[in-house]
Amino acid sequence: MVKGSCLCGSLWFEIDEAGIAAAVGCFCTNCRKVSGSQNGVYLQVKRASFRWLSGEDQVATFESSPGNNRGFCKTCGCVAPIPTAYGAVRVPAGALDEDPGFAAQANLFIGSKASWCDVQAADANFEDAGPPEFWRNVIVRLHDGR
Repeated sequence: MVKGSCLCGSLWFEIDEAGIAAAVGCFCTNCRKVSGSQNGVYLQVKRASFRWLSGEDQVATFESSPGNNRGFCKTCGCVAPIPTAYGAVRVPAGALDEDPGFAAQANLFIGSKASWCDVQAADANFEDAGPPEFWRNVIVRLHDGR
């Protein structure tokens, strides 16, 4: 199990690394603003592989774009894990306190990256949200374990 938390310690969670269906870097404007960096990195984790240890009631949500909710700690504002509509929990990699042993498999929205940004190598780089087959494969891994 890999543990994670927010900056102030209000949120504590753990994930079973075997339940990580994908790790993606996102270079869209919203993820840059949320992370305060060149990109956000998020794990797509099976719901059964994610567990709150404390603080779930301290997560606030914000719909940053239609249908895209983001979770934040009510106290310190750190990005927090949040369930998705497609059956995963989106976990911000920056909130992990231990090494999950992964590398980002894809970079999304590199077409809208900041001019000062250097995109790190990944298995795939997409100008936008990525093709439907990429997300179909993520959903398959979330639901049947492949």
